Amino acid sequence: MVKSKERKVLHVQRGRSTKSTKVEVPRPLRGRKRVFNLIYSTNWQCNEDLSSLPPELREATRRMSAQTPLCCELTNRSFMQLLARIARELGFEVKRWPVRGPETCMALTRAARDGHISDCSAMLLHAWHGSYDKECVPSWDFYPLLKALKERSVVLYPSPELDEVHSAKRYRSEFMAPTQFLTLTRKAHGWSANGHPVAAAVRQAVKELLREAELNGLTTENLMLKQGFSWGGAQVTRLRPFEVLEFLRKRVIPKIPPQAKALTILLQAKVDLVAELRWMVLEGQLRGRGWVTLPVPRVGRRANSGCYKNEVACRAALEKGHLDRLALEEAIRPKVEQVVQEATRDAGGQVPQYLRVDFLVDKQGRAWLGERESWGADLVRNQVNPLGRSSCRRFFVPRSRPVTGLASVTSDALPTANERCAKTDGSKVWLVFSLGESQNSARAKMLLGSS
Repeated sequence: MVKSKERKVLHVQRGRSTKSTKVEVPRPLRGRKRVFNLIYSTNWQCNEDLSSLPPELREATRRMSAQTPLCCELTNRSFMQLLARIARELGFEVKRWPVRGPETCMALTRAARDGHISDCSAMLLHAWHGSYDKECVPSWDFYPLLKALKERSVVLYPSPELDEVHSAKRYRSEFMAPTQFLTLTRKAHGWSANGHPVAAAVRQAVKELLREAELNGLTTENLMLKQGFSWGGAQVTRLRPFEVLEFLRKRVIPKIPPQAKALTILLQAKVDLVAELRWMVLEGQLRGRGWVTLPVPRVGRRANSGCYKNEVACRAALEKGHLDRLALEEAIRPKVEQVVQEATRDAGGQVPQYLRVDFLVDKQGRAWLGERESWGADLVRNQVNPLGRSSCRRFFVPRSRPVTGLASVTSDALPTANERCAKTDGSKVWLVFSLGESQNSARAKMLLGSS
Protein backbone atom coordinates (compact mmCIF):
# COMPACT_ATOMS: atom_id res chain seq x y z
CA MET A 1 0.00 0.00 0.00
CA VAL A 2 1.38 3.36 -1.00
CA LYS A 3 1.18 5.87 1.78
CA SER A 4 0.93 9.45 0.65
CA LYS A 5 2.78 12.27 2.30
CA GLU A 6 0.71 14.98 3.86
CA ARG A 7 1.34 18.62 4.50
CA LYS A 8 -0.51 20.84 6.91
CA VAL A 9 -2.55 23.75 5.64
CA LEU A 10 -3.86 26.54 7.82
CA HIS A 11 -7.42 27.73 7.42
CA VAL A 12 -9.09 30.57 9.28
CA GLN A 13 -12.68 30.11 10.35
CA ARG A 14 -14.56 32.67 12.41
CA GLY A 15 -11.49 33.96 14.19
CA ARG A 16 -9.93 30.61 14.99
CA SER A 17 -7.53 28.42 13.04
CA THR A 18 -8.10 24.80 12.13
CA LYS A 19 -5.62 22.35 10.65
CA SER A 20 -6.38 20.27 7.59
CA THR A 21 -4.36 18.15 5.22
CA LYS A 22 -3.82 17.75 1.52
CA VAL A 23 -2.74 14.55 -0.14
CA GLU A 24 0.60 14.66 -1.91
CA VAL A 25 0.90 12.77 -5.20
CA PRO A 26 3.65 10.12 -5.24
CA ARG A 27 6.35 11.36 -7.61
CA PRO A 28 8.29 9.04 -9.91
CA LEU A 29 11.48 7.80 -8.26
CA ARG A 30 14.84 7.27 -9.91
CA GLY A 31 15.21 3.71 -11.05
CA ARG A 32 11.49 2.96 -10.70
CA LYS A 33 8.50 4.32 -12.51
CA ARG A 34 5.41 5.09 -10.51
CA VAL A 35 2.19 3.76 -12.01
CA PHE A 36 -0.69 5.99 -13.01
CA ASN A 37 -3.85 3.84 -13.18
CA LEU A 38 -6.68 4.96 -15.46
CA ILE A 39 -10.05 3.32 -14.72
CA TYR A 40 -12.49 4.16 -17.48
CA SER A 41 -15.64 3.02 -19.26
CA THR A 42 -15.85 1.43 -22.71
CA ASN A 43 -19.64 1.85 -22.98
CA TRP A 44 -19.53 4.86 -25.26
CA GLN A 45 -22.46 4.29 -27.57
CA CYS A 46 -25.74 5.98 -28.41
CA ASN A 47 -28.76 4.36 -26.75
CA GLU A 48 -31.26 7.02 -27.76
CA ASP A 49 -34.14 6.57 -30.18
CA LEU A 50 -33.33 8.80 -33.17
CA SER A 51 -36.14 7.61 -35.45
CA SER A 52 -37.93 10.96 -35.20
CA LEU A 53 -34.95 12.82 -36.71
CA PRO A 54 -34.51 13.35 -40.47
CA PRO A 55 -32.40 10.53 -41.96
CA GLU A 56 -29.59 12.91 -42.93
CA LEU A 57 -29.14 13.95 -39.27
CA ARG A 58 -29.29 10.58 -37.59
CA GLU A 59 -25.72 9.40 -38.17
CA ALA A 60 -24.14 12.69 -37.07
CA THR A 61 -26.41 12.82 -34.03
CA ARG A 62 -25.62 9.22 -33.18
CA ARG A 63 -21.86 9.86 -33.27
CA MET A 64 -22.20 13.04 -31.23
CA SER A 65 -24.45 11.40 -28.64
CA ALA A 66 -22.12 8.42 -28.29
CA GLN A 67 -19.26 10.71 -27.28
CA THR A 68 -21.25 12.93 -24.88
CA PRO A 69 -21.11 11.93 -21.17
CA LEU A 70 -24.34 11.61 -19.25
CA CYS A 71 -23.06 13.73 -16.38
CA CYS A 72 -19.46 14.87 -16.33
CA GLU A 73 -17.20 16.12 -19.12
CA LEU A 74 -14.17 14.95 -17.14
CA THR A 75 -15.00 11.30 -17.79
CA ASN A 76 -14.91 11.34 -21.59
CA ARG A 77 -12.32 9.61 -23.73
CA SER A 78 -10.59 12.82 -24.76
CA PHE A 79 -9.90 13.69 -21.13
CA MET A 80 -8.63 10.16 -20.50
CA GLN A 81 -6.19 10.42 -23.41
CA LEU A 82 -4.94 13.78 -22.19
CA LEU A 83 -4.43 12.45 -18.65
CA ALA A 84 -2.45 9.52 -20.03
CA ARG A 85 -0.23 11.76 -22.15
CA ILE A 86 0.55 14.18 -19.33
CA ALA A 87 1.24 11.33 -16.90
CA ARG A 88 3.78 9.84 -19.32
CA GLU A 89 5.45 13.21 -19.80
CA LEU A 90 5.86 13.41 -16.02
CA GLY A 91 7.54 10.01 -15.87
CA PHE A 92 4.63 7.77 -14.88
CA GLU A 93 3.90 4.39 -16.36
CA VAL A 94 0.26 4.50 -17.47
CA LYS A 95 -1.81 1.39 -16.91
CA ARG A 96 -5.35 1.24 -18.31
CA TRP A 97 -8.19 -0.63 -16.62
CA PRO A 98 -11.35 -0.71 -18.80
CA VAL A 99 -14.79 -1.26 -17.27
CA ARG A 100 -17.56 -2.70 -19.44
CA GLY A 101 -20.02 -4.35 -17.08
CA PRO A 102 -20.43 -5.94 -13.64
CA GLU A 103 -17.95 -8.74 -14.38
CA THR A 104 -15.07 -6.41 -15.28
CA CYS A 105 -15.94 -4.04 -12.44
CA MET A 106 -15.86 -6.81 -9.83
CA ALA A 107 -12.65 -8.20 -11.33
CA LEU A 108 -11.07 -4.77 -11.04
CA THR A 109 -12.23 -4.50 -7.43
CA ARG A 110 -10.53 -7.82 -6.66
CA ALA A 111 -7.37 -6.67 -8.43
CA ALA A 112 -7.28 -3.53 -6.29
CA ARG A 113 -7.79 -5.51 -3.08
CA ASP A 114 -5.01 -7.92 -4.08
CA GLY A 115 -2.55 -5.06 -4.51
CA HIS A 116 -2.30 -5.06 -8.31
CA ILE A 117 -3.24 -1.35 -8.38
CA SER A 118 -0.84 1.01 -6.60
CA ASP A 119 0.64 4.51 -6.61
CA CYS A 120 -1.94 6.84 -8.29
CA SER A 121 -5.41 6.24 -9.67
CA ALA A 122 -8.00 8.27 -11.57
CA MET A 123 -11.47 6.75 -11.76
CA LEU A 124 -13.32 8.27 -14.72
CA LEU A 125 -16.68 6.80 -13.75
CA HIS A 126 -19.80 8.17 -12.07
CA ALA A 127 -22.21 6.43 -9.67
CA TRP A 128 -25.95 6.28 -10.22
CA HIS A 129 -28.98 4.00 -9.77
CA GLY A 130 -28.96 2.66 -13.31
CA SER A 131 -27.16 0.21 -15.57
CA TYR A 132 -23.71 0.42 -17.18
CA ASP A 133 -24.17 3.31 -19.61
CA LYS A 134 -21.34 5.52 -20.88
CA GLU A 135 -19.42 6.78 -17.81
CA CYS A 136 -22.14 5.75 -15.33
CA VAL A 137 -21.83 2.67 -13.14
CA PRO A 138 -24.36 1.29 -10.61
CA SER A 139 -23.56 2.63 -7.15
CA TRP A 140 -23.54 -0.86 -5.63
CA ASP A 141 -20.59 -1.73 -7.89
CA PHE A 142 -18.99 1.73 -7.96
CA TYR A 143 -18.31 2.26 -4.25
CA PRO A 144 -16.70 -1.12 -3.46
CA LEU A 145 -14.28 -0.35 -6.30
CA LEU A 146 -13.60 3.18 -5.08
CA LYS A 147 -13.01 1.90 -1.54
CA ALA A 148 -10.57 -0.74 -2.75
CA LEU A 149 -8.67 1.83 -4.82
CA LYS A 150 -8.44 4.18 -1.84
CA GLU A 151 -6.88 1.45 0.31
CA ARG A 152 -4.14 0.68 -2.24
CA SER A 153 -3.42 3.97 -4.05
CA VAL A 154 -3.79 7.73 -3.99
CA VAL A 155 -7.09 8.39 -5.75
CA LEU A 156 -6.84 11.72 -7.53
CA TYR A 157 -10.38 11.77 -8.84
CA PRO A 158 -13.08 11.61 -7.61
CA SER A 159 -12.80 12.38 -3.89
CA PRO A 160 -13.08 9.04 -2.04
CA GLU A 161 -14.17 10.83 1.12
CA LEU A 162 -16.89 13.00 -0.43
CA ASP A 163 -18.14 11.29 -3.58
CA GLU A 164 -20.88 9.18 -2.01
CA VAL A 165 -21.93 11.96 0.37
CA HIS A 166 -22.41 14.28 -2.60
CA SER A 167 -23.89 11.82 -5.09
CA ALA A 168 -26.38 10.46 -2.55
CA LYS A 169 -27.16 14.06 -1.42
CA ARG A 170 -26.50 13.31 2.25
CA TYR A 171 -24.51 16.44 3.11
CA ARG A 172 -25.86 19.28 5.24
CA SER A 173 -25.13 22.98 5.44
CA GLU A 174 -26.32 25.96 7.44
CA PHE A 175 -26.92 27.76 4.13
CA MET A 176 -29.47 25.30 2.78
CA ALA A 177 -33.08 26.35 2.44
CA PRO A 178 -35.25 24.58 5.07
CA THR A 179 -34.69 20.89 4.39
CA GLN A 180 -35.94 17.57 5.68
CA PHE A 181 -34.03 14.35 4.90
CA LEU A 182 -35.85 11.07 4.31
CA THR A 183 -33.70 7.93 4.12
CA LEU A 184 -35.73 5.23 2.42
CA THR A 185 -34.44 1.82 3.53
CA ARG A 186 -35.41 -1.54 2.08
CA LYS A 187 -36.77 -3.98 4.66
CA ALA A 188 -37.94 -7.57 4.39
CA HIS A 189 -41.57 -6.43 4.61
CA GLY A 190 -41.21 -3.32 2.45
CA TRP A 191 -39.74 0.14 2.92
CA SER A 192 -39.19 2.39 5.91
CA ALA A 193 -38.20 6.06 6.11
CA ASN A 194 -35.86 7.23 8.87
CA GLY A 195 -36.63 4.01 10.74
CA HIS A 196 -40.42 4.61 10.73
CA PRO A 197 -43.29 3.69 8.41
CA VAL A 198 -43.06 5.75 5.24
CA ALA A 199 -46.43 7.48 5.69
CA ALA A 200 -45.70 8.59 9.26
CA ALA A 201 -42.19 9.79 8.41
CA VAL A 202 -43.42 11.77 5.40
CA ARG A 203 -46.22 13.46 7.34
CA GLN A 204 -43.80 14.49 10.09
CA ALA A 205 -41.16 15.71 7.61
CA VAL A 206 -43.66 17.80 5.62
CA LYS A 207 -45.06 19.30 8.84
CA GLU A 208 -41.60 20.34 10.03
CA LEU A 209 -40.63 21.65 6.60
CA LEU A 210 -43.69 23.89 6.30
CA ARG A 211 -43.09 25.26 9.78
CA GLU A 212 -39.46 26.13 8.94
CA ALA A 213 -40.43 27.57 5.56
CA GLU A 214 -42.93 29.91 7.17
CA LEU A 215 -40.36 31.05 9.73
CA ASN A 216 -37.97 31.89 6.88
CA GLY A 217 -40.55 33.77 4.85
CA LEU A 218 -40.76 31.10 2.12
CA THR A 219 -43.86 29.74 0.46
CA THR A 220 -45.75 26.84 2.04
CA GLU A 221 -47.87 26.15 -1.05
CA ASN A 222 -45.18 24.15 -2.87
CA LEU A 223 -41.99 22.31 -2.03
CA MET A 224 -39.17 20.65 -3.96
CA LEU A 225 -38.42 16.91 -3.81
CA LYS A 226 -34.88 15.84 -4.74
CA GLN A 227 -33.60 12.29 -5.13
CA GLY A 228 -30.10 11.04 -4.46
CA PHE A 229 -27.90 9.72 -7.30
CA SER A 230 -29.39 12.15 -9.81
CA TRP A 231 -28.17 15.36 -11.44
CA GLY A 232 -29.13 18.13 -13.82
CA GLY A 233 -32.60 18.52 -12.32
CA ALA A 234 -33.67 15.11 -13.69
CA GLN A 235 -35.12 13.96 -10.34
CA VAL A 236 -36.03 17.33 -8.81
CA THR A 237 -39.82 17.75 -8.76
CA ARG A 238 -42.07 20.59 -7.63
CA LEU A 239 -44.99 19.28 -5.57
CA ARG A 240 -47.79 20.44 -3.31
CA PRO A 241 -47.33 19.23 0.28
CA PHE A 242 -50.22 16.77 0.16
CA GLU A 243 -48.80 15.15 -2.99
CA VAL A 244 -45.48 14.04 -1.50
CA LEU A 245 -46.56 10.69 -0.02
CA GLU A 246 -48.41 9.57 -3.14
CA PHE A 247 -45.49 10.66 -5.33
CA LEU A 248 -43.06 8.57 -3.29
CA ARG A 249 -45.34 5.54 -3.31
CA LYS A 250 -46.11 5.58 -7.03
CA ARG A 251 -43.25 7.41 -8.74
CA VAL A 252 -40.15 6.84 -6.61
CA ILE A 253 -40.20 3.61 -4.59
CA PRO A 254 -41.33 1.31 -7.45
CA LYS A 255 -38.43 2.55 -9.61
CA ILE A 256 -35.67 1.96 -7.04
CA PRO A 257 -33.45 -0.85 -8.43
CA PRO A 258 -33.65 -4.13 -6.47
CA GLN A 259 -29.87 -3.98 -5.80
CA ALA A 260 -30.20 -0.62 -4.02
CA LYS A 261 -30.72 -0.90 -0.28
CA ALA A 262 -31.39 2.76 0.46
CA LEU A 263 -32.17 6.09 -1.19
CA THR A 264 -31.96 9.59 0.26
CA ILE A 265 -34.83 11.98 -0.46
CA LEU A 266 -34.58 15.71 0.24
CA LEU A 267 -37.72 17.73 0.88
CA GLN A 268 -36.81 21.41 0.54
CA ALA A 269 -38.70 24.65 0.78
CA LYS A 270 -39.25 26.22 -2.63
CA VAL A 271 -37.15 29.32 -3.28
CA ASP A 272 -38.44 32.12 -5.54
CA LEU A 273 -35.46 31.58 -7.80
CA VAL A 274 -34.03 34.40 -9.88
CA ALA A 275 -30.58 33.06 -10.78
CA GLU A 276 -27.93 30.58 -9.66
CA LEU A 277 -24.29 31.45 -8.97
CA ARG A 278 -21.77 28.64 -9.41
CA TRP A 279 -18.34 28.86 -7.80
CA MET A 280 -15.36 26.74 -8.82
CA VAL A 281 -12.95 25.83 -6.03
CA LEU A 282 -9.51 24.21 -6.49
CA GLU A 283 -7.72 22.93 -3.39
CA GLY A 284 -9.79 25.15 -1.14
CA GLN A 285 -9.21 28.33 -3.15
CA LEU A 286 -12.04 30.13 -4.93
CA ARG A 287 -10.98 30.26 -8.54
CA GLY A 288 -13.90 31.69 -10.52
CA ARG A 289 -17.64 32.05 -10.77
CA GLY A 290 -20.45 32.21 -13.29
CA TRP A 291 -24.24 32.41 -13.50
CA VAL A 292 -26.33 29.57 -14.95
CA THR A 293 -29.57 28.02 -13.77
CA LEU A 294 -32.63 25.99 -14.63
CA PRO A 295 -36.01 27.74 -14.68
CA VAL A 296 -38.53 27.09 -11.90
CA PRO A 297 -40.70 24.13 -13.04
CA ARG A 298 -44.46 24.05 -12.96
CA VAL A 299 -46.20 22.05 -10.23
CA GLY A 300 -45.77 18.34 -10.85
CA ARG A 301 -42.94 18.86 -13.35
CA ARG A 302 -39.23 18.18 -13.06
CA ALA A 303 -36.62 20.92 -12.93
CA ASN A 304 -35.05 19.81 -16.22
CA SER A 305 -38.33 20.24 -18.10
CA GLY A 306 -37.06 23.64 -19.34
CA CYS A 307 -33.86 24.95 -20.91
CA TYR A 308 -30.96 26.31 -18.89
CA LYS A 309 -30.67 30.07 -18.45
CA ASN A 310 -27.15 31.03 -19.44
CA GLU A 311 -25.01 33.89 -18.14
CA VAL A 312 -26.74 36.47 -20.33
CA ALA A 313 -30.23 35.39 -19.28
CA CYS A 314 -29.26 35.25 -15.59
CA ARG A 315 -27.82 38.75 -15.67
CA ALA A 316 -30.98 40.03 -17.35
CA ALA A 317 -33.12 38.36 -14.65
CA LEU A 318 -31.05 39.94 -11.89
CA GLU A 319 -31.31 43.35 -13.51
CA LYS A 320 -35.07 42.96 -13.91
CA GLY A 321 -35.33 42.12 -10.21
CA HIS A 322 -33.23 45.20 -9.31
CA LEU A 323 -30.49 43.01 -7.82
CA ASP A 324 -26.85 44.11 -7.96
CA ARG A 325 -24.95 41.19 -9.47
CA LEU A 326 -21.45 42.20 -8.37
CA ALA A 327 -22.63 42.99 -4.84
CA LEU A 328 -24.30 39.58 -4.66
CA GLU A 329 -21.16 37.81 -5.84
CA GLU A 330 -19.05 39.46 -3.15
CA ALA A 331 -21.68 38.83 -0.47
CA ILE A 332 -21.85 35.14 -1.39
CA ARG A 333 -18.06 34.70 -1.41
CA PRO A 334 -17.66 34.23 2.40
CA LYS A 335 -20.55 31.77 2.37
CA VAL A 336 -18.76 29.71 -0.27
CA GLU A 337 -15.62 29.73 1.89
CA GLN A 338 -17.65 28.37 4.81
CA VAL A 339 -19.16 25.67 2.59
CA VAL A 340 -15.62 24.64 1.61
CA GLN A 341 -14.80 24.36 5.31
CA GLU A 342 -17.92 22.23 5.84
CA ALA A 343 -16.80 19.94 3.01
CA THR A 344 -13.31 19.71 4.51
CA ARG A 345 -14.80 18.59 7.82
CA ASP A 346 -16.96 16.02 6.01
CA ALA A 347 -13.78 14.72 4.32
CA GLY A 348 -12.10 14.11 7.67
CA GLY A 349 -10.00 17.29 7.50
CA GLN A 350 -8.72 16.77 3.96
CA VAL A 351 -9.17 19.74 1.65
CA PRO A 352 -11.18 18.68 -1.44
CA GLN A 353 -9.09 18.85 -4.58
CA TYR A 354 -12.08 20.14 -6.55
CA LEU A 355 -15.41 21.53 -5.45
CA ARG A 356 -18.27 23.28 -7.16
CA VAL A 357 -20.59 25.28 -4.92
CA ASP A 358 -23.94 26.53 -6.24
CA PHE A 359 -25.97 29.26 -4.54
CA LEU A 360 -29.57 30.11 -5.42
CA VAL A 361 -30.54 33.79 -5.30
CA ASP A 362 -34.20 34.58 -4.59
CA LYS A 363 -36.27 37.67 -5.34
CA GLN A 364 -35.27 39.25 -2.03
CA GLY A 365 -31.57 38.84 -2.80
CA ARG A 366 -31.10 36.05 -0.27
CA ALA A 367 -28.63 33.28 -1.12
CA TRP A 368 -29.37 29.61 -0.42
CA LEU A 369 -27.02 26.67 -1.02
CA GLY A 370 -28.35 24.72 -3.98
CA GLU A 371 -25.65 22.09 -4.35
CA ARG A 372 -22.16 21.10 -3.28
CA GLU A 373 -20.52 18.93 -5.91
CA SER A 374 -17.13 17.20 -5.99
CA TRP A 375 -17.29 16.23 -9.68
CA GLY A 376 -16.53 18.55 -12.58
CA ALA A 377 -20.08 18.40 -13.85
CA ASP A 378 -21.49 21.27 -15.91
CA LEU A 379 -18.23 23.18 -16.04
CA VAL A 380 -18.54 23.98 -19.72
CA ARG A 381 -21.62 25.75 -21.00
CA ASN A 382 -22.50 27.95 -23.93
CA GLN A 383 -22.41 31.59 -22.81
CA VAL A 384 -23.14 33.26 -26.16
CA ASN A 385 -26.42 31.90 -27.50
CA PRO A 386 -29.19 33.93 -25.77
CA LEU A 387 -31.58 30.99 -26.05
CA GLY A 388 -29.30 28.90 -23.89
CA ARG A 389 -29.15 26.08 -26.43
CA SER A 390 -26.02 24.17 -27.31
CA SER A 391 -23.84 25.48 -30.10
CA CYS A 392 -20.54 24.61 -31.74
CA ARG A 393 -18.69 26.92 -29.37
CA ARG A 394 -18.68 26.64 -25.59
CA PHE A 395 -17.11 28.73 -22.92
CA PHE A 396 -15.79 28.02 -19.44
CA VAL A 397 -17.41 30.69 -17.29
CA PRO A 398 -14.60 31.47 -14.82
CA ARG A 399 -11.71 33.09 -16.64
CA SER A 400 -8.91 30.56 -16.39
CA ARG A 401 -5.65 31.98 -15.14
CA PRO A 402 -3.49 31.51 -12.05
CA VAL A 403 -4.94 33.19 -8.99
CA THR A 404 -3.28 33.56 -5.61
CA GLY A 405 -4.90 33.35 -2.20
CA LEU A 406 -8.69 33.43 -2.19
CA ALA A 407 -8.92 36.04 -4.92
CA SER A 408 -11.33 34.99 -7.67
CA VAL A 409 -11.97 36.20 -11.16
CA THR A 410 -15.15 38.06 -11.99
CA SER A 411 -17.46 36.59 -14.59
CA ASP A 412 -17.43 39.90 -16.51
CA ALA A 413 -14.68 38.75 -18.85
CA LEU A 414 -15.42 35.50 -20.64
CA PRO A 415 -12.38 33.65 -22.02
CA THR A 416 -11.57 33.22 -25.66
CA ALA A 417 -11.26 29.78 -27.20
CA ASN A 418 -8.08 27.84 -26.39
CA GLU A 419 -7.38 30.00 -23.32
CA ARG A 420 -5.66 27.90 -20.70
CA CYS A 421 -5.28 27.81 -16.97
CA ALA A 422 -2.03 26.40 -15.65
CA LYS A 423 -0.67 26.43 -12.15
CA THR A 424 2.10 24.37 -10.64
CA ASP A 425 3.15 25.23 -7.13
CA GLY A 426 5.22 22.94 -4.92
CA SER A 427 3.83 19.44 -5.19
CA LYS A 428 0.14 20.34 -5.39
CA VAL A 429 -2.29 18.69 -7.75
CA TRP A 430 -4.09 21.02 -10.14
CA LEU A 431 -6.84 20.43 -12.63
CA VAL A 432 -6.31 22.49 -15.75
CA PHE A 433 -9.02 23.16 -18.30
CA SER A 434 -8.58 24.30 -21.88
CA LEU A 435 -11.16 25.08 -24.53
CA GLY A 436 -11.40 24.52 -28.26
CA GLU A 437 -13.88 25.21 -31.02
CA SER A 438 -15.70 21.90 -31.41
CA GLN A 439 -18.78 20.91 -29.41
CA ASN A 440 -16.97 18.15 -27.56
CA SER A 441 -13.88 20.26 -26.90
CA ALA A 442 -13.84 20.20 -23.08
CA ARG A 443 -10.43 19.01 -22.00
CA ALA A 444 -8.72 18.71 -18.67
CA LYS A 445 -5.06 18.36 -17.83
CA MET A 446 -3.87 17.09 -14.49
CA LEU A 447 -0.44 18.18 -13.37
CA LEU A 448 0.88 15.61 -10.94
CA GLY A 449 3.07 17.67 -8.65
CA SER A 450 6.46 19.19 -9.29
CA SER A 451 9.96 17.89 -9.72
